[in-house]
Amino acid sequence: MKTFKKYLSIYLNIFKMSFMSEMTHKGNFLTWIAVHSISLLTLIIFFKLVYTNVAQINGWSQYQSLLVLGTGTLITGLGSLTFFPFMYGFSREIQKGEFDFKLAKPLNILFQSAFRWVDIEDLIVTPNAILLIIYSVLQLHPQNLLPNTIGYIVLLTSSMLFLFSILTLIQSLAFRFIQINSVTDFYWSIVNITKYPAKAIKNVSQIALYALVPLAIISSVPSEVLMGKWEPVWIIGSLTLAITSFIISRQVFMFSLRHYSSASS
Repeated sequence: MKTFKKYLSIYLNIFKMSFMSEMTHKGNFLTWIAVHSISLLTLIIFFKLVYTNVAQINGWSQYQSLLVLGTGTLITGLGSLTFFPFMYGFSREIQKGEFDFKLAKPLNILFQSAFRWVDIEDLIVTPNAILLIIYSVLQLHPQNLLPNTIGYIVLLTSSMLFLFSILTLIQSLAFRFIQINSVTDFYWSIVNITKYPAKAIKNVSQIALYALVPLAIISSVPSEVLMGKWEPVWIIGSLTLAITSFIISRQVFMFSLRHYSSASS
């Protein structure tokens, strides 16, 4: 518990410093609020248009799809406020030898690498997503909303852990290949795809189906639980995949760290 409070305090300080830095350019911050809000509104309009002449698509209604969109957007917002900045600058730190300073600190090296700063410019994404989720839930009228919400939060956390694990595996490559910008771009593609209900896609090849399973776990499964649809296989699979991937990714990161050669040495 003491360790948790310690790292929470460190994160809050990072958040505070990032916020103060962003507020020195308020015009940029306000511009990003408009950009992110218009972008989400555009996606909502897109879904509305898709469902203009149909009630369901492969069993998914308009508001169920909007709930997945809201969940995927919430994940993006929370990621930007936590570990998504891990994508940027990590390989440059290794290349320039700046990573040495992290190794000298008495803190968990993976935490230091992942939680570097906060993308305050994406702050509006989270409340926008929550509003869309609330709107969708109000239209769906699910029963047992309280236990559904608890399950949703647990599975949302699981999804975040899974995404963190994927990013950790990708960034582990930087210890060997230094420049991995194209791979991190691929990571953004994964995050963006999760805004669509992957489980609604049918009539695909077996290979494509296996590729869609992790994407479905990220946003579709939490959304289904919030709707009141509890599928034990998917829920257990989601939790198991998140925990397993985190353990593996951490081991891979620490193993790759052993092969790190300082650029300043």
